[in-house]
Amino acid sequence: MEMRRLQENDCQLLASAIWLLIPESDRGGNIASHAYLKQALADKNCYFILCVVDSTPIGYLSAFRFPAVESTSFQVYLYDIVVDEKFRRKGIGTRMIEELKRCCIEDQISRIWVGTSLDNEAAKRTFEITGARKVGETYVEYIYYLDEGA
Repeated sequence: MEMRRLQENDCQLLASAIWLLIPESDRGGNIASHAYLKQALADKNCYFILCVVDSTPIGYLSAFRFPAVESTSFQVYLYDIVVDEKFRRKGIGTRMIEELKRCCIEDQISRIWVGTSLDNEAAKRTFEITGARKVGETYVEYIYYLDEGA
């Protein structure tokens, strides 16, 4: 089992992870182009962590760094974490979060922010096991679809 942050030359591996682990309905049936993935992987504000077994991605985490202007430091938003159903409850999510934390400490990040739905017990358990502190009780999600016009 290999667990690591992807680098600029890992485009095919990232594309494979997206294809295998992100439901088609969530990705609109598409996979980003090689050039787009390379650009994302080259961006040091993007964290893509992958768990691979026998050359097959079984876990994927994406997170993004941004300035926390209220505290003059950077923080990371843990955007997505997915583990293949056959490998769930084996500590893969925990290990990917620990790898993200290691990368963030190395990059002098002050905190990681993550949210989940109130009924996602597995995610809440994983976040608590890895040291996250619960700071709220509700979550409401809104999206601005800017490509659909006004």
